[in-house]
Amino acid sequence: MGRSVLPCFQPRSQCLLLTEDASNFCSSLTKDLKRLEQSFATDSVSLKWSVEAMSLLKKMQVELLVLFKKSKLPISYGAEEDWFDQYMKETATLLDFCNSLKSAVSGINRYRMVVELAIQKLGEVDNSSTMADVNNIEFERVHRRNHEKLLDAGVMKETSRLGSGISSGGNQMQVKSMAVVMLAAKTTMIVLSLLLVSAMVSPVSIDMGNGDITHKVPQLKPCMELLTQLVGRFHERSPRPESGSGLALVEHEMVDEVVGDLRAQVVEGRVDDRERFLSGVELLRTRSAGLNEGVERFDAAVDEVFEEVMRGRNEMLGMFRDGALSGG
Repeated sequence: MGRSVLPCFQPRSQCLLLTEDASNFCSSLTKDLKRLEQSFATDSVSLKWSVEAMSLLKKMQVELLVLFKKSKLPISYGAEEDWFDQYMKETATLLDFCNSLKSAVSGINRYRMVVELAIQKLGEVDNSSTMADVNNIEFERVHRRNHEKLLDAGVMKETSRLGSGISSGGNQMQVKSMAVVMLAAKTTMIVLSLLLVSAMVSPVSIDMGNGDITHKVPQLKPCMELLTQLVGRFHERSPRPESGSGLALVEHEMVDEVVGDLRAQVVEGRVDDRERFLSGVELLRTRSAGLNEGVERFDAAVDEVFEEVMRGRNEMLGMFRDGALSGG
């Protein structure tokens, strides 16, 4: 059964009129999602695509903060949850998710370092431990897979928190518009988070619902349709690794493919065609370097999202503090 990604949202009106700023936010988000979906036309699920997804999340956070500050909506200082509480909850979840992605990156880096160490040993002229060196890579892959199962459970718990209810309280157009914006942002965060989990950790089934949300909030139809298309294209472009690594990243699968080929060439600890074997080792070196380069870029993209979210939260807390000091 797929993970449902649609937050609960029950507006009182079947047709909501959005403010110009809210409409522009949804339009900008739709264009960004379209570009992300179109990147699959020429690319598989890769670290490059993952960087683009993180860049979209960062841009969305920047625009969300600008919209909140410009709207100047009042902050409730009582027990009732308002847009400020929702923003703080969802950004806290996004911070947790960034930390989980950092953990996934750490696992990939560990695997890559084992590969690099094996490359050094496999390239030696007189290497009597060839089979052991290749098996070390296999062991690390199995070790990582067990770690990924635990990480997957943690990330799924975090992303499911994004699906909590969202209030559309009040009848003002500004308040209603902000509720729609929050719904668009939350749903996008959920879908991209689950897709990144599928790419970096292990495949996740995603349930996009039956379209009920777009019937109630027609302004979100373009966004929801693109998210649904994105999920479909993601699974179409995902490699089907025979190695059992669980990752959908093409760079990782390319490394696994060479490791499998080298392992097949080792018979009873010996290599019959040394020249072919060394050629494979050089190919492994090249692909490992490509994996490393992609991981570094993705790691930097995760840091940028984390820093942007922290900046936004600090600004929001400043607004909350100023409002409290001035009596709301």
